[in-house]
Amino acid sequence: MLKKSILVLFALTLTLPAFAGNTYDKYGNQTGSFKMNDGRVTTYDKYGNQTGSYKNNGDRINSYDQYGNQTGSIKMEENGGKFLDKYGNQIGSFKNNNGRITTYDKYGNQTGSLKQNSDGTYTQMDKYGNNIGKFRL
Repeated sequence: MLKKSILVLFALTLTLPAFAGNTYDKYGNQTGSFKMNDGRVTTYDKYGNQTGSYKNNGDRINSYDQYGNQTGSIKMEENGGKFLDKYGNQIGSFKNNNGRITTYDKYGNQTGSLKQNSDGTYTQMDKYGNNIGKFRL
């Protein structure tokens, strides 16, 4: 879920020239990091090993594993988008409602959400609203 939430946030902020950040669990322990440059986001585990990347390709953001194999994509739409597997099948979706991003499975059931906090961090919540992680851009 955290991976999807971060990907959604990247999709919404791909107009920025470059940025980097860290991801944390709900206890404040660093779980990974990410860097963005020239429309590509690269993700790393907490030890600095590359775990994947994302690239803006117009109306889609493609995701890749650490070896460069495409694993899926996000098709951007007005106020949201669709998660697609590597074959183009819809596996989920998201909506941006006044700054709160809500994610759904392929059947339309809510799977979680992401909100921006006043201190500039983002909190990830499960489908019940429980805090399950945090990160900062």
